[in-house]
Amino acid sequence: MRTKLVSLEAAAKIVRDDSKVVMSSGFASAPMAMLREIARQGPKNLHEIGVVGGSINLDFLIGTGQVSVLECCGFGFEPFQDIAPNFDRRLKASSLYSLDNT
Repeated sequence: MRTKLVSLEAAAKIVRDDSKVVMSSGFASAPMAMLREIARQGPKNLHEIGVVGGSINLDFLIGTGQVSVLECCGFGFEPFQDIAPNFDRRLKASSLYSLDNT
């Protein structure tokens, strides 16, 4: 039987410049190994969509400078801190366009 499993490197190649990347929120389900590989490969101008809010997963790619648009319905690192640091920094610098879809 043929396997559908691929390496992180191969899977991350699907994310190219101008891609939309959709993720769920939360620390427990954050796909950090995949996000590190996406960051390493360096696609630009990503549009992140956070389903049921956002957390460390969305904030990680925002911190790399690869995200130009964020769309979500809430963003924070509760219970650790009130707001995601990269999101806060980029929003204040007007280098991130944020859409609130609540």
